[in-house]
Amino acid sequence: MEFLNLAGVVLGSSVLTETVKYFLQYRSQKKLRKAEIRNLNAEADEKVISNWIQWSDKMEERIQELEKNNQEMKAIIVKQRERINDLEVYTEKLELKLKKHQEKK
Repeated sequence: MEFLNLAGVVLGSSVLTETVKYFLQYRSQKKLRKAEIRNLNAEADEKVISNWIQWSDKMEERIQELEKNNQEMKAIIVKQRERINDLEVYTEKLELKLKKHQEKK
């Protein structure tokens, strides 16, 4: 009988030990998974931020290029307006000369 009690105690303690071991492993695996998920989220956030910074830098470059082109175009437009005004004045002078010439005839 003592042997059965001893075997029961040993068996019970080994089951209890295995159960405790299982729960400890389960908790550690759960913590590990949560840590991996946090790590993956942090990496994803870092990549999103990195991509956003790259996109932002490219957009700034493009905006500067467009502003430079815009300034060049404005200068060209101003020169063309001046040339048009000069040509209008020249045309008016020629029209006056033509009228005077036609009046002389």
